[in-house]
Amino acid sequence: MGQEDSLYVNAIPAEFAEAKTEWLQLLMAMGYVACGQGRQSQAAVIFTGIAAVRPNSELPLIGLAMAQLNLGKLTLACDTLIQRAAKINPANQLVKAIAAMVFRMSGAVEASDRLLDEVTADGSDDGAVELARHLKTEDFHYLRRKRN
Repeated sequence: MGQEDSLYVNAIPAEFAEAKTEWLQLLMAMGYVACGQGRQSQAAVIFTGIAAVRPNSELPLIGLAMAQLNLGKLTLACDTLIQRAAKINPANQLVKAIAAMVFRMSGAVEASDRLLDEVTADGSDDGAVELARHLKTEDFHYLRRKRN
């Protein structure tokens, strides 16, 4: 494991396991602000810490995946969503929609479309459905050209 990958290791002292929900919500907000300000590595640290004290919640993993995505780590973001978040809560349609976005960004349009169709057909999360409908019209070709 490289030094950069150490940002994603879950190790936290047991005394923090009882962290108050309000604190964690504030930290989640701080993580998203960090993402918005281009501080992806700091955001990843924040979301990793929250995930360590709430290992049964997929929500901090969504934030972590967004930070990884913004760092250009598409495979790591996809693994975080599919291998970790979706296993915690397979019914979370936002996890599926964001995973579909990662697939689409990497050029795996068919895999993306399958997930987006699932989200739209399920219809249980209005935000995820709206994101899915928008993503169906986006091809992210400009991102793929930039990376080549």
